[in-house]
Amino acid sequence: MSDATTPAPTPNKRSPASILVAVLGFAATIGVGFYAGQWVRDRFFVPSAKLEQGDRYRAELRGDEPQLGPSDALVTVVEYSDFQCPFCAKVTDPLKDAMSAYEGDVRLIFKHYPLPGHTAAPPAAQAAWAAHQQGKFWEMHDLLFENQKKLDDKSLEGYAQQLGLDVAKFNADRNSDAAKAAVDSDYASGGKAGATGTPYFLVNGRPYSGSLPAKQWREIFEYEREQARQLESQGIPRAEVYKAMMKDAKAQRGGGGPGKAPSQRDDGPDPSKTYRVPLDARPQWGPDDALVTIVEFSDFQCPFCKRVNASLADVKQNYPNDVRIVFRQRPLAMHQQARIGARAMLAAHRQGKAWEMHDRLFQSPSDMSEEAVKNHAKELGLDVAMFELDLAAAETEQMVKDDEAVANRLKSGGTPSFFINGRYLSGAQPYDAFKALIEEEKAKAQKLVDEGTPRSQVYEKIMAGAEEKPGK
Repeated sequence: MSDATTPAPTPNKRSPASILVAVLGFAATIGVGFYAGQWVRDRFFVPSAKLEQGDRYRAELRGDEPQLGPSDALVTVVEYSDFQCPFCAKVTDPLKDAMSAYEGDVRLIFKHYPLPGHTAAPPAAQAAWAAHQQGKFWEMHDLLFENQKKLDDKSLEGYAQQLGLDVAKFNADRNSDAAKAAVDSDYASGGKAGATGTPYFLVNGRPYSGSLPAKQWREIFEYEREQARQLESQGIPRAEVYKAMMKDAKAQRGGGGPGKAPSQRDDGPDPSKTYRVPLDARPQWGPDDALVTIVEFSDFQCPFCKRVNASLADVKQNYPNDVRIVFRQRPLAMHQQARIGARAMLAAHRQGKAWEMHDRLFQSPSDMSEEAVKNHAKELGLDVAMFELDLAAAETEQMVKDDEAVANRLKSGGTPSFFINGRYLSGAQPYDAFKALIEEEKAKAQKLVDEGTPRSQVYEKIMAGAEEKPGK
């Protein structure tokens, strides 16, 4: 038979059922792959939790705080959080994920801990409290963390409308003395419990901090649940386990929290305004004619100051010619050796190695004794005798005091804080937060250059029209 008379092969037609089976099989493969990948990541790449096995501390609870999980849970997590803190937002999903694996055995109690310098955090906390009065705290909680860059008054009211709240009641509640008192009470509780930053947790009274991954939360829950079960086995009713644990818990771990209670704070810098921030020949990275100047106020023993260095490294990489970073000292009173670190960087600055000292200090924040910083100086190849003289010099201490005076004038109480061409940015923000403000200010600066201002005079020009300090 010739090719011309050979019948064409009949195409294979797949039935709808076989197509459905194939799709489901593909989806199952994807699902198995996802969970297998998650298992591999948790097993080999996420370190195990460092389990706290020491003293327990009692969180002061009013009894009206927002709660997820049953009151007779074997594990009680008290969270101190700040709606303007990026790490608080980051921990929400891992924490909920871990709790889902211990349904019925873990409860989460939320308490407000708006940090100094986070000017939008107290109003956001009061808004969440107001939503709680209408049974929608957790829904508002999620909206606030999803929209951390939009915590202004108009946005807060918009979230209430979005959640179907009685807006008139919401506005009255969030501006009430009761709302302020509740947030202040939570803040005082956190200070006594040992919170100096956020997020901070007491898990059955044991302290943890930071945006821990789900694997570590599960390990913490497992450990504390076993501890609680031992009490159950001794005849203590499940609903009384937490109370029994707290019977011998310590009443105080910290010194009361950084700064004033939220309702007692002065208005901080307005992020929409430009403030006059002098440079005063402080340590500088980047060219003198940069279009954008970032003045950083930092503390070498502040964990959030250390964390933000990753974002600043991205800034340096992506804006080598258009951004300069000027470092000013803001050692907080709660960090006992931070002042030595501040003087060490300034002493190293006199020998042209401020940033090398900066990096060494952040690498070893737990030991910032004079002996430790002298060792850093030796390892960096500095003239150690000269370094020791500068470290102890009254002039160096005065420079630290001058930096603190500038920060106080600007009402920048916490660390880290930044002024980007005079615009305020607070906290250990991700790179994208820096990028957004840098791009905005860079465009304004370029316009000044196009109109005839030399690049080297852009910052001076901006400062000429800047406000001296926040407030009326």
